[in-house]
Amino acid sequence: MLKFTPQQQALIINARRRWDMMQRNMAAQHGFAVNDANGQFIAFDELVGNASVLPKDVWGEWDRSAITVQRDVLSVFNDLAASVSRPMALGKIVHYFMTLSDSGDVNISLDGRGKAKGDQPVMDYEGTPLPIIDSELTFGWRQMLAAQTEGYSLDSDAISNHQRKVAEKLEDMVLNGDPNINVGGATIYGLRTAPNRGTGTHGLTLNGATGAQWVAAISNLINLLHTENFYAPVTIYLNYKDWFYASVNDYAANYPKTILARIMEIPGVAALVPASKVPTDELLGVVKRPDVVQILNGMPMTMRPKARQNPEDDYVFSVLAAAAPQFKHDANGQAGYVQLTKA
Repeated sequence: MLKFTPQQQALIINARRRWDMMQRNMAAQHGFAVNDANGQFIAFDELVGNASVLPKDVWGEWDRSAITVQRDVLSVFNDLAASVSRPMALGKIVHYFMTLSDSGDVNISLDGRGKAKGDQPVMDYEGTPLPIIDSELTFGWRQMLAAQTEGYSLDSDAISNHQRKVAEKLEDMVLNGDPNINVGGATIYGLRTAPNRGTGTHGLTLNGATGAQWVAAISNLINLLHTENFYAPVTIYLNYKDWFYASVNDYAANYPKTILARIMEIPGVAALVPASKVPTDELLGVVKRPDVVQILNGMPMTMRPKARQNPEDDYVFSVLAAAAPQFKHDANGQAGYVQLTKA
C-alpha cells in the first residue's frame, strides 16, 4: 500500500481545513445560527441551506474505509508499492527513466598508466504518465443536515463503492496498463502488456495440474528471467483460485508437502502472491527492484472535499489517487518481468 509523504499529508489536511473554514465563512455571510460544541459545527437555515461541516470523526471513518478496501482489492499493486514505490510531485505529468548503452573499457598494467578507451554511453529516455484517478460522490444539503441534527451516519456503503472503483482501477493499471493515457507518445504499460516483458507458455490448466507440472512451469518462468540476465529472487503473481489449489493439494501421493510448499523450495522463488484480478492459468513474475519496476506515488488513495459556493449547493467529495506503474528495461530491451500463459 502506498504511504503518504509528509508533503502529501499536509496537502490533504490543509485542503480539509480550508474547506471547514469556507463553511464557517459561508455561515457568517448568511447569518446562520451556529452550534459549535462537542467538536461539531452545525450552521443552517431551513429555507436557505446548510453550511455545516462534516460530523465529528467522519474523515477518520472514511480514511479507515479506504484502507480496508485497498487491502481487499490491491493484491499486486500493494505488493509492489510496499517495496518499490517512489514519491512524485502531484504536478508531475510524466516521469522519465533513462537507459544506457554499454560503454568504457578496462586496462590492466603494472604501472597503472591508463590506456583504456574513453567513450560515452548512448543515453535514451522513456516516460510514464502519472494520471489522477478520481470518483465523486454527492450528498444534498438536506442529507448532510439530517446527518448532523438527527445523528445518523452518512452512507458508508456508497463511499466504499467509490473507493473500490478507484482501487480496482489501480490494480487493473498495474496488470494491464492504460493505453488511453498518452502524453507525447508516452503511455502506461502493465505487467501483462509491457512490450519488453518475457513471454512463454506452460500449456496447463493450473487448477488441476500435478505437482511436477507446477514445478516445471515455475522453473520455466525463472529460466525466462535468466535469459534476460536477471538472477535475483522472483515474486510470482497468480490467480487466487490457482493459488488456493496449490495450497491445499499435495505435491504427490504419500508426499508430506503441498504443491505450494514444494514450489517455495525452488531456488529463486521469493513469494507466490494470490490476486483475484490475475487471469486463471497465468503466472506473472517480477524481480522487485527499482531498476526493474517502480510505483509512481503522486498521491495515495484519499478523499478531499470540493468547494461549495452557496448554502444550497450539494456537498461533493472526491475519492482520488495519483499513481502509475513504471516498468523499466535496459538499452538492450532486457527486463526483469515475465508472463507465462496457458497458450
